[in-house]
Amino acid sequence: MYSADVKLYASAFSVPAKIADEMLERCSGEQLKVILCILRNPEIDDEQIAEKTGLSPETVAECADYWIDAGIIISDSNDLGTLSSEKDNEEMTKAVSAPKIMPLLKPSQEEIDIALEKSRSLRNLFNEAQQILGKTYGYTTQSMLYNIVYYFGLPQDVANLLLHFAKYADTCSQNEILNIARNWSENGITDCSAANDYINKATKGRKLFSELAALTGNADTSPTFAQYELLCRWISWGFDAQAVAKAHEIMKADKESGTLNYRNFQYMNKPLKKWHEAGLHTVAEIESAPSVTLEPKKKSKPKTKKETSFDIELVEKNSLDRTRDITEIMNKKKMRRG
Repeated sequence: MYSADVKLYASAFSVPAKIADEMLERCSGEQLKVILCILRNPEIDDEQIAEKTGLSPETVAECADYWIDAGIIISDSNDLGTLSSEKDNEEMTKAVSAPKIMPLLKPSQEEIDIALEKSRSLRNLFNEAQQILGKTYGYTTQSMLYNIVYYFGLPQDVANLLLHFAKYADTCSQNEILNIARNWSENGITDCSAANDYINKATKGRKLFSELAALTGNADTSPTFAQYELLCRWISWGFDAQAVAKAHEIMKADKESGTLNYRNFQYMNKPLKKWHEAGLHTVAEIESAPSVTLEPKKKSKPKTKKETSFDIELVEKNSLDRTRDITEIMNKKKMRRG
């Protein structure tokens, strides 16, 4: 049994219970370093985190993106949470970055009550939400449901499906549900047909996630909302779990530390995107075309000294000749004076 030294609580900082209760088994050591650094030092950027943790800025950005996806932190700068500066990652950044929580509606309890009186569909949604989420709701949950309908514009039946998906995906926190609502609203998932199509794809994505966990020897847990997006993309590209595991293997070898948590999907998307563009979707196809695989980066060779463009021996000879000439001139001057 272990216990903390109570004297240390004189200088302590808060850590969300969700991290300790739900995410310790999911996150890597690098990701845990980054979130502790952010929680201890609010308003910190990638370079500062890298200096404090000993990680590279690129690794810091990737770890920060994991916590953004999980709804733990929000990125307010161009550095924190940036996946990469490479042009070939621009599409990925746009598609999978967790929606930034912008100012939402903050209705008063009176405004919520008036809306409930006027809208039967809203009353139905509130009643069904209580059954779906399995708990009574207070003002916070009511405000979340109010925003799903009036801020994101999702109909009651679509909002109902959204809540069912959130429960299935084990992403029932307020931020996570609002992230899904934002994604659906921005991508035109505003009717039951589109919502069901999304949920069917996500179900296949979760199956792929479980298969990947088994192949890589990691414990099977639930993917984050942003990971669902990438899983669905890989399925649409035509990859199976073996091909995704191959991408994991390559990117794991590419890390200097030799370890890479398989949930760092941004890493794995790089070779998968490259293979997809080359028309390679099975392990056999990928291994038969090594020229398009992403091999581990080789350490750069030490720079060799540049060859001089002149003859050093000739320079030394000329210098010696000039020294002799000067010596002879000085001797002649002494003889004249004498």
